[in-house]
Amino acid sequence: MKRTDHTTDNPIIVVDDNPVVVKLLESMLVRQGYAVLTANSGQELLDMLVTTPADLILLDIDMPGITGIETCKRIKANPVTSNIPILIVTASNDKEHIISGFTAGAQDYIIKPSTKEELLARVRTHLALHQTQLALKASQEMYRKLSFLDDLTGLYNTRYLYQALQHQMAEHPQQPLSIVFIDIDAFKHVVDTYGHLNGSRAIAELAEVIRPLLPEDSFGVSYGGDEFVLVLPSHDRLSGTVRAEEIRAAIAAHHFLREQQLDVRLTISCGVASYPNDAETMVDLLGNADHALFESKRRGKNTVVSFAEIIQPEQSDEFLPLGGNNALANNK
Repeated sequence: MKRTDHTTDNPIIVVDDNPVVVKLLESMLVRQGYAVLTANSGQELLDMLVTTPADLILLDIDMPGITGIETCKRIKANPVTSNIPILIVTASNDKEHIISGFTAGAQDYIIKPSTKEELLARVRTHLALHQTQLALKASQEMYRKLSFLDDLTGLYNTRYLYQALQHQMAEHPQQPLSIVFIDIDAFKHVVDTYGHLNGSRAIAELAEVIRPLLPEDSFGVSYGGDEFVLVLPSHDRLSGTVRAEEIRAAIAAHHFLREQQLDVRLTISCGVASYPNDAETMVDLLGNADHALFESKRRGKNTVVSFAEIIQPEQSDEFLPLGGNNALANNK
């Protein structure tokens, strides 16, 4: 017989305590080009699925130990394996027996002995449905992620900021977290001088400077126009302020719009607020970081200001004097 190539991402698993049946089904599927694994019990199948994904399971109902029905229930109860289609293979045509298989989560059944044509037709059908469902799920996930991204910068948008920040604070109430508000200094002058298109290009390029400087568990947000927000989990007041300064310095040193045969220099002002020291709610945390940003602008721009410096100036010695307009920084 001519071999037909039915390439799938993962194997079909045949499960039956009768070695003759296993060999027959395995041989039939392999000749059609399918990758096949076998198991002789429900427990062996469950153990196999811990490390081996599958695209389809042909499962006998009547087996010693864990029955096919119980095995099916366990597979469907596990979020990791619940999407694997299961084709019940049974010698019984009792309706209650078959209904119990569907109730356990099986997608279909076939009564043995069956014709090769019927078995292969059902296998093809359920593999095709499974691949379609996986593609649909991947597409939905892709569009879900895209709905959280800013088109210009590739950073997250404000909808993601509010959802992710609220979740982070609720799930990790004992973990410090810093927020950095960023505003590009004198950006209107850049737009007036080089045009709106180059202004947008500069914003996108600035996001590319920021991205590799963020720790793995942190993320950046395009907050609108020339404003950004950084969310830095596990960063307390000091480490959040130091991280903001690293980003400020990197942007000040960068030459923008080189691909447009221009050499534009940008600076940013940053305001930092930290949870739980500076605020205990998301709204207050964002508001205090924004307040610190205004103070950064008031001090002459191109600098980093922590909210703690504003409300506790007598304790500000614990913070490094940061920013391009700071006298100490200029002396370095």
